[in-house]
Order: sequence, then structure tokens, then C-alpha cells
Amino acid sequence: MQARAMSPSDAADWTHAAQLGAAVGLAWGASALLRLPEGFWAVMSALIVLRPTAGATLGAGWDRIRGTLAGTLLGLAGVALRHVHGFDGATTTLFLVSLLAAASALLPWLRSAPITALIVLGSGGMAQHSALQVAALRAIEIGIGVGIGLLLSFASLWQATARRFDAACAQVLRRIADQVRRDFAAPPPDAVERERRTDALRAQLRALAVLAVGAQREARMANWLRRRPVQGDPVRMARIAARTLHDAAAFTRHAALRRPDEPHEDSAAMAAAVAAALEAAAAQLEGGPPFDEAARRMHGRAIASSAQDATWVQPSMRLLLQDLAALTKRPGTSPPHQASAACGREAAP
Repeated sequence: MQARAMSPSDAADWTHAAQLGAAVGLAWGASALLRLPEGFWAVMSALIVLRPTAGATLGAGWDRIRGTLAGTLLGLAGVALRHVHGFDGATTTLFLVSLLAAASALLPWLRSAPITALIVLGSGGMAQHSALQVAALRAIEIGIGVGIGLLLSFASLWQATARRFDAACAQVLRRIADQVRRDFAAPPPDAVERERRTDALRAQLRALAVLAVGAQREARMANWLRRRPVQGDPVRMARIAARTLHDAAAFTRHAALRRPDEPHEDSAAMAAAVAAALEAAAAQLEGGPPFDEAARRMHGRAIASSAQDATWVQPSMRLLLQDLAALTKRPGTSPPHQASAACGREAAP
């Protein structure tokens, strides 16, 4: 039995799993090396901050970092008020944590601040350490954890995220291809079931857009660090992927709106041809054969052949192939609009 090849998405998940395991060991090891008494606070902070990609760390992860630092500083201030100026411990703790909790409703980046402040404010005296010293040590532990989380998150800057994004794009294209086959199947799909599948596809496209923002942020960082341009525009690709869903849906809509006296397309052949074009583009994104001009012409001929003189097929085909060309375009290839025009001329009857 042949083993299934690991997809880029699976590889990225395993990479993040290794990062989390390494975060625990490195945070604990750094605390032990510095002889800090409570190493588990560094471990907790590293796990809170660490995200699968550097772009995600700069987004949602950065909010946690700022909140953690704000909670640490305010917690240290609360400890100083208690042990230097004689404020009541319970009252000071409840007031500061409540203040941060209320503020986090207005400023979402403060959501981790109340927990961090409570960790620092909850410090008591230890052997050979005063309560103020213990609070400072916890602040150092938190700083070590945040630093290790950031370093591990940035270890695979851009490349892993780019592969993961391409794999997510390919998965979207394959799901669109499956929907095209279902839409042209006989009997036609149930309206409720079709709407459910469309909603799932839209949710997947929203997740792709979120991943695209992180990937683009990471690409800019890689460009700045390495002083050379990074190819690709993930946000633009996510928009094109969403447009591809509308391109594919246009075949079903036009087929449903044709008049009885107009030529009928070969539904089964058209579904197969459109799905094959989508899957060929997905294969390139996954590292397979290139979806080049020759491949696009071949798929254009197959779609045009299934039209059987139905005039609405040509514009729908050109839009689909143009967007697939733009989605799979790599440096050095011909411009997408020129490639799609060539497909249209080649496929025209």
C-alpha cells in the first residue's frame, strides 16, 4: 500500500507542533540556566505568544505580547504599592485586575493583561526573596517566554507560510471543482444542500483571506530582512480565488437561464472540463505540473467542445481561465490577460 505524500498544510502543522514542543524545553531550560525559581511562568508565556506563523504572531500574537507586557508592568506597579507604600494587598489586586479586565473590553489587545497582572500580583514571599523580588522574577520569566515564542515563530519566516497559503488555495479550487460536478449532476442537487456547501466554501475563502494577510505581512518582513524582493501577493491571490468561485458558478447560472430554443450544452462534459481546469490549477499550487499556456489552451478546447454551439460558454470560459492564469502566474510567465485571450482564440469554433 502506497503511503500518502504529506501535504504542505500537514507539514506546516507538524512544524508548529515541533515549535510548541521546543518552546516548552527552551523556556524551561533558559529559566534553569539563569537559576530562576519558577520556570513554568516562562513556559506558559511562550505557549501563549507562539503562533503557527510569524505573520500570525505579528497580528493576533502581537496583541497578546502587548497585553502581556502591559499586565506585567501594571502588576509590578501594584506590588510596589503594596510593599513600599503599604496599600492593602487584596484591594490593590482586585482593583488593578478589574481595571484591566474592563479596559480589555474596549481595547482587545489588553485581553491577556488581566491574567498576567494577576500572576505577578499573586506572588508571595519566597525563601531568600521578598514579595517584590518574586514579582520582578516573574516579570523576567514572562519576558523570557515572550522572547522564545517570538524567536521560534520567526524561525521559518515566509517559506512555510507561503507553502501553507498555496495549499489552502489549492484546497479551495478543488472544492469549487467538486461543487461544479454536483451542480451539473442529474438529478440536480437539493437547494438546501447546495446552499450549505456554498456557505462552507465562503467560510473557507474567509479563512484564506485571513491567512493571506498574515502571509503578506510575513513576505514584507522577509523582504526587509533579506533586502531582496519576495515574489507573490497573497492578498491579491485570495481575492482571485474568491472570484474564481463566481466564475465557476456562472456556468451553472447561465445553463439554468438559457431559453428552450437555444442550443444546449453537454452538461456532463462541461462539468468535467471545468472541474479539470480548476484541479489542474490546484495541482500547480501544490507543486505539480505547471498550468501554463499550453495547458490552458487544452482545457479551453475541452470546455468549448462541451458547449455544442451554446454562445454563453465562451465569455464564461474566458473569465475562468483568466482568473486561473492569474492565480497560478509565476515570475517569467506571460501576462494572464494575454494567456486567456490566446485560450479564447484557440478554443473558438
